[in-house]
Amino acid sequence: MNNYYRPVLIAAVLVAICTLDIAPAFAADWSDPISIIRRREGTVVAYRAKLDSGYLVVEVKHGEGWHTYSMDNIERAKKKTGKEKPETELPTEIKVSGGIETIGSWYQTKPKDLSMTDIKWYTWGFENTALFAIKVDSIDGPTASVTVSAQACNANSCSMVDGQTITLNLPESLPESPADTPPLPEKSYVRVGDLDALKKL
Repeated sequence: MNNYYRPVLIAAVLVAICTLDIAPAFAADWSDPISIIRRREGTVVAYRAKLDSGYLVVEVKHGEGWHTYSMDNIERAKKKTGKEKPETELPTEIKVSGGIETIGSWYQTKPKDLSMTDIKWYTWGFENTALFAIKVDSIDGPTASVTVSAQACNANSCSMVDGQTITLNLPESLPESPADTPPLPEKSYVRVGDLDALKKL
């Protein structure tokens, strides 16, 4: 190869590699994460948010061995036990304020049954990575605040997510044709409060 062209080719390859490394970060448009960290155990949970196809999407990643609970955990325990005030863990709660208005119901990753039937304790939640989504009706400002409250537990203890707020930068407008269904993996999610498949004791 001509020595004159070699530096040019190397520079082009480096530019291509850098572009490939950087592109996914811009494509995702995730907010900066908020994390709950314990000194000895590391990250308990981390949350981040983005707008995708006209929906607000909130992601939770759990540290190893940790889990949080579904947005309708109490309603699930009520239906399962028939008790008006069942004993169970606190649900995930997400409040949205600032520059967006949402409409309709939340969706969530299908919760895992974490019940301990031997002691008649009924609860549902998430491990590893889970997603929540709700349709956005309008945008009226540069940022939105997404405030998360939840209870995170492992085999030995629990830690509270007490009103931690994500700041999400917003586009100027919504897509002209928002999606009819949330941008979550197909058949992996349910509408919050949809308990038809849950059987009573």
